[in-house]
Parts: sequence; C-alpha cells; structure tokens
Amino acid sequence: MQLESGWPDAGKNMKRFLYLVMTDQIEGGAVPVVSGILWVLSQVYRFLLVIRAGCYKSGVLKCHRLSVPVVSVGNLTIGGVGKTPLVSFIAQAVKEKGSRPVILTRGYMATEALDQGQNSDEAAMLRVQLNIPVLAGVDRIKNARMFLETGGADVFLLDDGFQHWRLARAIDIVAVDATNPWGNGHFLPRGILRESKKALSRADIFVLTKSDLGRARLTGIRSDLTAVNPKALIVEAIHEPVGFSDLRLKSDLDLESIRGQKVATVCSIGSPNSFIKTLVELETDIDGHFAFMDHHIYCAKDIEDVVRLCQERGVATVMTTEKDAVKFGPFMSMLPDHIRVLALKIKISIVNGEDAFLERINRIL
Repeated sequence: MQLESGWPDAGKNMKRFLYLVMTDQIEGGAVPVVSGILWVLSQVYRFLLVIRAGCYKSGVLKCHRLSVPVVSVGNLTIGGVGKTPLVSFIAQAVKEKGSRPVILTRGYMATEALDQGQNSDEAAMLRVQLNIPVLAGVDRIKNARMFLETGGADVFLLDDGFQHWRLARAIDIVAVDATNPWGNGHFLPRGILRESKKALSRADIFVLTKSDLGRARLTGIRSDLTAVNPKALIVEAIHEPVGFSDLRLKSDLDLESIRGQKVATVCSIGSPNSFIKTLVELETDIDGHFAFMDHHIYCAKDIEDVVRLCQERGVATVMTTEKDAVKFGPFMSMLPDHIRVLALKIKISIVNGEDAFLERINRIL
C-alpha cells in the first residue's frame, strides 16, 4: 500500500507537521525546538484547565440544566476514539425502547462545510443513520432549549460532551481508545490529552473502544481507570464492519462483495489506521491511500488526485468512511461512471457489559 498526496510533505502543511510532532511520529531537524515550544504551551493549557474547572466548581461559571435528562458521551483525547458511533448506538437503543432521543453536537467545521456545499460530517452522518433530530451548533444549551419549545424529547445525547461543563448531565460516558488510551501522556498541543487522567473521576461509565485491536492493553487500562474511579462501570466495545453503501447507486453491499478487489481509500478521520486495518482484514487489495486531517473539507483537487490515481493504476473502487461519505455528494459528478465509491458501514458493538450499560441508560428515562 502506498500513501498518496493526502499525507502531504510536513514542510508544506504546518497543521499536519504539528500533528506529527505532537504524536511523536517525526523527529530530527526542527522537531526538538517545536516540541519544546508545544510543551510550554501545553503547560499554559493545563493551567487554564485548572482555573476553568475551579470556576465551575465554585459557581463562578454557571452549569445549566435542561428539563429532560442529558447523557454525555466524550473522551479524554483527540482523535478517532469512537464517540460518534457510540452516540449512534445509544440513540438506537433509546429509540427501540420507545423513547425520543435528540442529539446535541457542536457540528465541527459545519459552517465551512456548508459554505462549500458539503455537510458537517458527524451531524449529517447521524441524521442519515438514525432519522432523529440532530442539533448542530456551538451553543448546545440554546439549541436544546429552542427545540424543547416546539418539539419533544425524552433524552438529549451530548456528543463530545465530557469537557462541556456548561451543561449538567445525568450520565457521563467516556470512550477510551484501547489501542492508544493516553497518547504520549502530554497535554495539548504537545500531546493529545484534553485533560489529565484525574478528570476521569467525573465519569459514570467507561467504554473501552477497539477492545479487539487493543486486547493486550485492556488489563492495564482497567487498572488505570479503577485507580482513578473505582465506582464507574467499565464495558468493552468493538467497531464492527457490517457492509458497504454505494454512493452513486444508493444501494447496499455485503462485506464479501469487495473481497480481493483492488481499491483506493480516502478518509479524513482521527484514526485512519483503524480504517485501513479493517479493510485489510476484509481482504481488500489497497493500491493507494489518501488520508487527510480529521474533519478535512474536500475540494475539487482532492477528487482529481483520486481519479488520476484510479486511472493510472486501473482501480475501479474507491473506499471511504460513512463520515466522509456525506461530504462526497458535490463531487460525485467528477468521478467517471466506471469508478464506484463505497462507504464502509461500521457499528459499535458492546461485547462485554452491554446489559449493565443499557440498564444505566434506561434508568434515567
């Protein structure tokens, strides 16, 4: 497999370069100097976190309550932990019980995406998957209250909510990536930690995502979590592939349909390696991989590069994620008819502790 222009040269893309530094994926040259600067900034960030937490605990900053319960799903690190698929899982479970869930999400990069004719990735994906209200916007409290004036909700699901102190919640769920739970141990922007592990004392439930891929680390992660928060429920989950959707034909395909086929992959997610690993396990022949930064807004040149690669290498199938699929719409006409675009459909399955997990959710409804 060859990495393509979606992973640009570090010197041509400062954002990508900084990400490589903060995740210790690059060394030499100016890296030690940049690492030092990022470490200093991380200490400032850490100090501001302490001040902010103190303001909420002392009542200087107000925590708002809604008239219906809120379930928060968040994490301690940046990157592809699996928060959004977990929100989808909970929403589906709540619907099956006959209750009315509404999702609150910040809608990261929503304005820029809409300006370019694309959809905000997570919000659009959740709407397509669940057919329930998904309220996207920075002021999630205002959005929730406005919705309650005209609509009905039995529970709000707060996507990426662990650090959103402004909104009180009935349950705090924290997703932990079993393959990379704490990054390099540094705070942003030197590392990927958004808070210290001590902050996990606020959580009610921990969901160890990608537990199959990180099985060797599960015992250590459980020990870390229990040391910080012995009362919290710990469950294990996996990202399970369930099929593909053809973006041009609007049809579904089973997993066997692409086995052994030559494909090119395109994604802009926090954990591209997990996406690739899944496709490899499904026995696809990956001949070219475009991996952009998380929440990347696609442009015509990106699609032109993908088409050029497919034509040069005789690739007739482009594979992407469900999150990226919602942003492909404006560009489908640029893809020749003989090139199909398939989105890998993933669901979260709780493989250890599902009954206890759902019981906690149902208890507040």
